[in-house]
Amino acid sequence: MAATDQNRFVCVVDDHEAVRDSTQLLLGIYGYQVRAYAGARDFLAEFDAAHTGCLILDIHMPEMTGVELLALLRARGITTPTIIVSGQTDAVVGETLTRSGAFAILSKPVNEDELMGFVKKALAS
Repeated sequence: MAATDQNRFVCVVDDHEAVRDSTQLLLGIYGYQVRAYAGARDFLAEFDAAHTGCLILDIHMPEMTGVELLALLRARGITTPTIIVSGQTDAVVGETLTRSGAFAILSKPVNEDELMGFVKKALAS
């Protein structure tokens, strides 16, 4: 994959199939290459930081939360820009995610323009 392709490649990790599928479809409409995963285990089995420009993680997943996944990635030295989406966030979780290096934290239902703006910024960083 060429370096320019990396800047268009996004991974989506969300246990809700409808959200995962709609996010993948939306990103595809905007011309991004997308890989979508139902959970952290599947994502970690295939993830290649060298070929990924941005991550979109759901915060509440059953086997490993988005917070835990982000912390694991950062502990491994992976600094891929990461957008966190959640149906429920509070100030403490938001502060934890910010300290963990989350690029943005968005509430579900996610506003399409807001998400696409953050994806564009994340890929440009």
